[in-house]
Amino acid sequence: MTAPDLATARVRAAAIREAASIWRHGMDAMDRMSVADAARACHTPGGPSLAELEQRISADRAARTPTHRAAA
Repeated sequence: MTAPDLATARVRAAAIREAASIWRHGMDAMDRMSVADAARACHTPGGPSLAELEQRISADRAARTPTHRAAA
């Protein structure tokens, strides 16, 4: 790999890490909200209803909860 290619790869990798960090912080912020508040934050006119968003958010949270924590 040439020096310019390596520099480009490093810049790209740094940008990907930054984007992943921003996404993760956003997901953490949404997880701290109630399901209803998260649904209202995601709702857009013409999109899924608030009830459907609440169902999707609840299902997503349940799927991401480790089973050992759900049993506690």
